[in-house]
Amino acid sequence: MKEESEIRIVHFADTHLGYSAYRKIDSDGINLREKDIYKAFVETVNRIVDIRPDIVIHAGDLFDNVRPTNRAISVALEQILRLSKMGIPTIIIAGNHETPKLKGTGHIFKLFEHLENVYPIYNKAERINLEIKGKSIAIHTVPHCRDRDEFMESLESALPDPSADFNILVTHGAVQSVEVFKMGEINEYIIPLSTITKGFDYVALGHYHGFTRIRNNIVYSGSTEKMSFNEINEEKGFVIVELSKSVTTEFVQIPTRKMLEIGPIDCKDLKPREILNTIKDSIAGRDFTGCIVRLLLINIDPSVYKSLDMSSISSMFSKAMHFEVRHSAGKTVDQVISSEVVISDILTEFEKFIDKRNLKDKKEFLALGKKYLQEAEGEDT
Repeated sequence: MKEESEIRIVHFADTHLGYSAYRKIDSDGINLREKDIYKAFVETVNRIVDIRPDIVIHAGDLFDNVRPTNRAISVALEQILRLSKMGIPTIIIAGNHETPKLKGTGHIFKLFEHLENVYPIYNKAERINLEIKGKSIAIHTVPHCRDRDEFMESLESALPDPSADFNILVTHGAVQSVEVFKMGEINEYIIPLSTITKGFDYVALGHYHGFTRIRNNIVYSGSTEKMSFNEINEEKGFVIVELSKSVTTEFVQIPTRKMLEIGPIDCKDLKPREILNTIKDSIAGRDFTGCIVRLLLINIDPSVYKSLDMSSISSMFSKAMHFEVRHSAGKTVDQVISSEVVISDILTEFEKFIDKRNLKDKKEFLALGKKYLQEAEGEDT
């Protein structure tokens, strides 16, 4: 029997509505991966409806880009309206994917402002005060901002209210703890751990796609679907948070499309036919229907790779939703997938680059360069 004063929260993030990949479409012309993203979002809301929490928190990147499609907007409105009609306070903060850098660009979250019980937070930090089950709850929200300095100032100035029964912080970015929980995106912000460990009862984080407890009460819920092979071994879902005299968190997994990796297969000194047979042996008895599959070949001579019968290899995975081959003449998996690495935080990299140069008017040059970079990264094409 639960205490009457216990507050139950569902925390999720990084739903990336509108994301698509691999160009596979259904009979209606809809990208299959895009449909997977919607399916995961709807399933999460279905679970929330069943759980009937006191509060719902979405910690950023509801949409995959600044200008989501009509389909993505429709799915978001339909599902958020379900929570609104149930009377569940629903807090949705903006993440880096849906935040435009240019001031003249309107924010998609403005669409949600008319919905009852829904709190869309964008452009600037806000505090939401709720009274639930006789308890006062202060929710401090710091969304992704157009300006990095503004984001950091908002985060540093967010402090728990000693008069509230519970204080919750909601923000979106790459926390720098023992490791940095980065996604390798050019406009992600780094969050020093010290800025979020100030006595909040719970810190709901978004941006990093893997479910992670940095501390018992500081949690990334992770994304609701797999976005790349970097997430192949991650479970996807949401977090149930229970606040009373202590904090408990439970990760709830939801089903997602299977993503499988074959190999790495060491092709050293193997002829094309031998490589083909090795692949056949490694997948014998496995069912790839509807899966996303990647085959890794290492230690393969470029001339041997060019001689491979790719049509025969592809036919082995004909039932997969998507199949791709990655290869390298190197000996390690890292060498195979190194081309997937994306430079992180281009502004920081630019600052480091300029700092190492002996330039006249370095400060002015740096300010001008940062201005152009921010404008360039501000809009998705």
